[in-house]
Amino acid sequence: LGVVAAALLAMVVAIGVTKLGGDSSGGGSSDASQADVGKGGQVFGFNDMPTQMPTPMPTVLPGNPTQTPTAPQMTTNGVVPAPAPRPTTSGSVALTYKPGDLSEKENGISLSTGLLITLIAQSDRRVDYADGERSDLGFEQDPAGGTTFPDGEGWIYVMDFDRGNDRGGVGALTFNAEGAVTNYQMLLEDTNENRNGDSTPWGTYLSCENVDGDGSIFEVDPKGEVRASRTLLGSAAGRASWSGVAYDDRRSNSPVFYASADGREGASFAIRYKPSQNAINTHLFSNPAFTLLQEDASPTVEFLVLVPTPEEPRKGVFTWINDEDLGRDSSQTYFDNISNIEVYDGILYMLSEDRKELFTLDLDSEEYTTESTEMDNFEGDPFSVKHVLQHNGRRRQRRSLMQRLLHAGHPHGSIRDIPSDLPLLYFAEGNDDKAGIYARNEDGQYVTILEDQRERGDIAALAFSPNLKNMYFALKGSGEVFMVEREDGHGFDSAALEMSFIS
Repeated sequence: LGVVAAALLAMVVAIGVTKLGGDSSGGGSSDASQADVGKGGQVFGFNDMPTQMPTPMPTVLPGNPTQTPTAPQMTTNGVVPAPAPRPTTSGSVALTYKPGDLSEKENGISLSTGLLITLIAQSDRRVDYADGERSDLGFEQDPAGGTTFPDGEGWIYVMDFDRGNDRGGVGALTFNAEGAVTNYQMLLEDTNENRNGDSTPWGTYLSCENVDGDGSIFEVDPKGEVRASRTLLGSAAGRASWSGVAYDDRRSNSPVFYASADGREGASFAIRYKPSQNAINTHLFSNPAFTLLQEDASPTVEFLVLVPTPEEPRKGVFTWINDEDLGRDSSQTYFDNISNIEVYDGILYMLSEDRKELFTLDLDSEEYTTESTEMDNFEGDPFSVKHVLQHNGRRRQRRSLMQRLLHAGHPHGSIRDIPSDLPLLYFAEGNDDKAGIYARNEDGQYVTILEDQRERGDIAALAFSPNLKNMYFALKGSGEVFMVEREDGHGFDSAALEMSFIS
């Protein structure tokens, strides 16, 4: 039996490798004539990257090859302790992390017990490297969105810069295996008000221009080795003030993308973008990076419409239609001014900045619920949302070996048990007085992770390192970028001590 199993595994691996290395000809017509495509497909695990002469684009700088809890009891101070005893060790290391117990303060930030914080970059200042050198460039202003990508034994933290007058763009901080900075560079320049981007299944970055009625969505190489390009995702529904982008790749041969546009008086909407089967067949096994979202003659673009239940307005059903006017009307009525979106395990999360609500949409059942993000005495505006386990392979629905082979850009970690009450959906809020990072567990309980006490603007660019041991965020007003880690050395997906939930 062991010999047979080994033979079968060898066959699967051989098939996967053959498909990944195969070459596809043809390509369908291009509706994105402004796209710039360059060489270097090997960056994404694909050997052949088509080349064409670029049309004028924003300046891109070259990179350096470089057990369900029981109901909680209220206390007199309004804080709800976790109901069940938790382990005090994980492996051989004692746990010290207590989410919600803001006992620490450093850099003007109140931190949950057991967290350490380090300032790693600040606007207009050169970035310090692990080898004692410093960056040639000063760190850009207004960091506003970001995510991380594996890079050998280290990783890259890519972030947007929310500046107008052609001064926006995308930059990247590179880290070694120890989590120390080794490089800073700009990947995209001369754009406007970039924010709240996300990755693609093949390991590139999508950056949203949040320009009133005239924004694009760019695809960017985290290493800076391939020229950035505009995508059809940001133009098939017309130019807009894009506020967020995400994808669902549970079906690896038919990835689905989602994008949100903010604004008022009909400017806000959400779309579902499905590449055509012809484009998928042409590019999936050979050259998806910088082509699948640019060269497609017939993608499907649909608009989100919510239908609340009359007797229970915080829940209902939803659908996707090709009527843009109905999509905009639905958004204006029920979910206007979406500030960010996220997809994890078949669930689409949307934050409404004006309504201060979190929308949870089940993409399979097409049912949704909403809940307020206003907690305790804090009434900040929700700005960004991020799931700890997003894009790291630790999903409830296990991926096949073939799916893992197809997505070489993802850091597929080992799947293991995660505490059921551990908050994994993180979001950032802010107002003129205070900003913070909060987290929600699957039972709908919220906990405060940290809060800024110096009125330095919104918290943005929330992201986690691929090993989940480092959390990153930026303060937009001061341009400071911080790294947060647990002093016990565990990841943010590991067990914690008692948690103080918000009432």
